[in-house]
Amino acid sequence: MRFITNLTDHVVALLLRYVLKYRLNVIRANLESSFEYTDRNGLEHDVWQNYLYLAKVLRQIIVVPRKRLLSRRMHLVPNPSLDQWLSEGKSVIVTFGHTGNWEWTGSYLGVKYPDQVCALYKRIKSRRVNNLMYNRRLSHVNYLLETRQMGELIRLIKKKPTLILMIADQNPGSAQGSIWTPFLGRSTAFVNGPESLAMRYALPVVYAYTAPRSDGGYTIECREIYNGRETVEPGEITSRFANNLENNIQDYRSHWLWSHKRWKRKVQATP
Repeated sequence: MRFITNLTDHVVALLLRYVLKYRLNVIRANLESSFEYTDRNGLEHDVWQNYLYLAKVLRQIIVVPRKRLLSRRMHLVPNPSLDQWLSEGKSVIVTFGHTGNWEWTGSYLGVKYPDQVCALYKRIKSRRVNNLMYNRRLSHVNYLLETRQMGELIRLIKKKPTLILMIADQNPGSAQGSIWTPFLGRSTAFVNGPESLAMRYALPVVYAYTAPRSDGGYTIECREIYNGRETVEPGEITSRFANNLENNIQDYRSHWLWSHKRWKRKVQATP
């Protein structure tokens, strides 16, 4: 079975890289500007590894994973603080990026914390794809809200302690409210949603560090970013998120969506 999945991933990666050339220039440029390469072979090796990763993620998200599969392929490192916050009636913001398999991460947390997980998402332009992913995500997560439905989220966390899942490495939709912080060697705009929500409602924040496993699954470790009580300067929570995400990428550089046009927004010069 392992041989078949590896062969499938290689075939799909070959199609993406050499036939479709799916965002080849974006992937190559993002990697080249984020790491120092002594020769072209090193860069092309990372490009190819990223295509293998894309093929693996595509294969894994085509079908809805069963609870049995998630329990076998995913592992959550115990975090006493996380469980204590929930037992005290506090909701917790779980931030992560497009590392590992973010879809499996959300589904697995839904399995581990039934009826206590709310995932925030951005609507996909294609109605068919959006409906497909919406129904898929609801298979293991009880609450699924668009990022603009903050009123419903607030009503939910006032009723029960909730894990609020927020993927926070998207390119901001607008410059207004963006938080700029160093990331992979350059100033980068981040969405302000997790920090704004945490500061307004005194919510703890963790980063879900994802590490790939040899069986094709992932290990998740929730690392504390903010305890909900600490006094911090504006932008500090986002900066800590960016540092955690960068460390995750540095450790497993092929396991991130380098195909994103992450740095298309430029810092506006002050007059």
